[in-house]
Amino acid sequence: MRGHKTFRIDKIFGLATLVCMLVLALMVYNDFFKSVSISTGTEKETQNETRNNNGIDKTEKESKPAKNITVCLDAAKGGKDMGLSSNGKKEKNITLDMALAVKEKLDIQGINVVLTRTSDTDVTDEARVNTCNKSSANIVVSLRMNSYNNDTSVSGAESYIHTTKPVEAAELSRKILASLEKSVGIKNRGVKAGTVADAKDNYYINAHSKCTSTIIDIGFITNASDLKKVTTDKDKTAQAIADGITDYLKQAGLY
Repeated sequence: MRGHKTFRIDKIFGLATLVCMLVLALMVYNDFFKSVSISTGTEKETQNETRNNNGIDKTEKESKPAKNITVCLDAAKGGKDMGLSSNGKKEKNITLDMALAVKEKLDIQGINVVLTRTSDTDVTDEARVNTCNKSSANIVVSLRMNSYNNDTSVSGAESYIHTTKPVEAAELSRKILASLEKSVGIKNRGVKAGTVADAKDNYYINAHSKCTSTIIDIGFITNASDLKKVTTDKDKTAQAIADGITDYLKQAGLY
């Protein structure tokens, strides 16, 4: 009897040991595959989250507007006033096409842009200034062309600011002219005060706009190279003007 009892105890002990080993093995097995599953899932979630975050950041960056910046672009001439003309090209068409192209570039940067005219219409100087002032624009850039029939080799871009030579207007002008020279190769003829006819007088838009203002003569319509840059190569020239504007806005702490 004593031997038989010992046998049963050994069997029970052995069975219990086997069960424990099986349970332990099962736990290890479950833990192993669970950790693999969690790790894989987490990694995928992390990758997806990274992609999503990148997508969100990119979208926000592309669509995020600039800090309440408004730029007024004035396309000179229009309607009955066709302005200068050469080789079948009219100043009123060149300035409007350029203003629309520059607006498109600035829109991409999240900068609000108002135009003094959007089509071939007559617009008075007073109306141009009213558009600028009512929009609370930070700056106004008026685009014009230049000419010199006596010597068609004369070329380049220049700007006109108020006779008091406001520092900000001068700096805005320099940024745009420098960008045109660097990116497009249009000669920089410098920043000038007053008007072409009288250095002591002022153009209406410079005299009456409430914000920083400049008039940019983007080239000579009588010069073949300049004319090509504002017509055939309009997109590149528009980008240079837009870059000059944003360079100024950044320097002024507005963008």
